[in-house]
Amino acid sequence: MAEHISRKGIRVKKNQSVIEAMQSMIPHWDHEKIEDPSYVLGFRYARTCRCSVCGYVSSFEKPVCPHCQTKMKNLAGL
Repeated sequence: MAEHISRKGIRVKKNQSVIEAMQSMIPHWDHEKIEDPSYVLGFRYARTCRCSVCGYVSSFEKPVCPHCQTKMKNLAGL
Protein backbone atom coordinates (compact mmCIF):
# COMPACT_ATOMS: atom_id res chain seq x y z
CA MET A 1 0.00 0.00 0.00
CA ALA A 2 2.91 2.38 0.65
CA GLU A 3 3.88 2.26 -3.04
CA HIS A 4 0.35 3.28 -4.05
CA ILE A 5 0.34 6.24 -1.68
CA SER A 6 3.82 7.48 -2.52
CA ARG A 7 3.20 7.46 -6.29
CA LYS A 8 -0.09 9.35 -6.25
CA GLY A 9 0.13 11.25 -2.99
CA ILE A 10 -2.79 12.05 -0.76
CA ARG A 11 -3.93 15.59 -0.14
CA VAL A 12 -5.65 16.29 3.17
CA LYS A 13 -8.11 19.18 2.90
CA LYS A 14 -8.81 21.64 5.68
CA ASN A 15 -11.11 20.14 8.37
CA GLN A 16 -10.65 16.64 6.88
CA SER A 17 -9.13 13.74 8.79
CA VAL A 18 -6.30 11.66 7.34
CA ILE A 19 -8.55 8.59 7.34
CA GLU A 20 -11.21 10.41 5.27
CA ALA A 21 -8.54 11.54 2.79
CA MET A 22 -7.19 7.99 2.45
CA GLN A 23 -10.68 6.54 2.01
CA SER A 24 -11.28 8.90 -0.90
CA MET A 25 -8.05 7.79 -2.64
CA ILE A 26 -7.74 4.07 -1.85
CA PRO A 27 -10.26 1.64 -3.41
CA HIS A 28 -12.14 -0.33 -0.74
CA TRP A 29 -15.50 -1.89 0.11
CA ASP A 30 -17.96 0.39 1.95
CA HIS A 31 -20.46 -1.10 4.38
CA GLU A 32 -23.65 0.84 5.07
CA LYS A 33 -24.45 1.53 8.72
CA ILE A 34 -28.06 0.96 9.78
CA GLU A 35 -29.29 2.63 12.95
CA ASP A 36 -30.55 0.03 15.41
CA PRO A 37 -30.94 0.93 19.10
CA SER A 38 -31.01 -2.73 20.11
CA TYR A 39 -27.28 -3.01 19.28
CA VAL A 40 -24.63 -1.88 21.78
CA LEU A 41 -23.16 0.79 19.47
CA GLY A 42 -26.58 1.91 18.22
CA PHE A 43 -26.02 0.68 14.66
CA ARG A 44 -25.30 -2.43 12.65
CA TYR A 45 -23.72 -2.99 9.27
CA ALA A 46 -25.72 -4.02 6.21
CA ARG A 47 -24.99 -7.43 4.71
CA THR A 48 -24.05 -5.93 1.35
CA CYS A 49 -21.04 -3.78 0.51
CA ARG A 50 -20.46 -1.15 -2.16
CA CYS A 51 -17.35 -0.50 -4.29
CA SER A 52 -15.86 2.91 -3.44
CA VAL A 53 -14.81 3.42 -7.09
CA CYS A 54 -17.84 2.48 -9.21
CA GLY A 55 -20.64 1.87 -6.68
CA TYR A 56 -21.18 -1.80 -7.56
CA VAL A 57 -23.09 -3.64 -4.80
CA SER A 58 -21.85 -7.09 -3.78
CA SER A 59 -23.10 -9.58 -1.20
CA PHE A 60 -19.56 -9.98 0.21
CA GLU A 61 -16.09 -8.43 -0.11
CA LYS A 62 -14.01 -9.69 -3.01
CA PRO A 63 -10.32 -9.03 -3.74
CA VAL A 64 -11.24 -7.39 -7.08
CA CYS A 65 -14.46 -5.55 -7.97
CA PRO A 66 -16.28 -7.65 -10.59
CA HIS A 67 -17.70 -4.53 -12.26
CA CYS A 68 -14.71 -2.15 -12.62
CA GLN A 69 -11.86 -4.69 -12.05
CA THR A 70 -10.25 -2.46 -9.39
CA LYS A 71 -8.04 -4.25 -6.86
CA MET A 72 -9.45 -3.55 -3.39
CA LYS A 73 -7.45 -2.68 -0.29
CA ASN A 74 -8.35 -3.44 3.32
CA LEU A 75 -8.67 -0.24 5.36
CA ALA A 76 -9.15 -2.09 8.65
CA GLY A 77 -5.49 -1.65 9.60
CA LEU A 78 -5.64 2.14 9.35
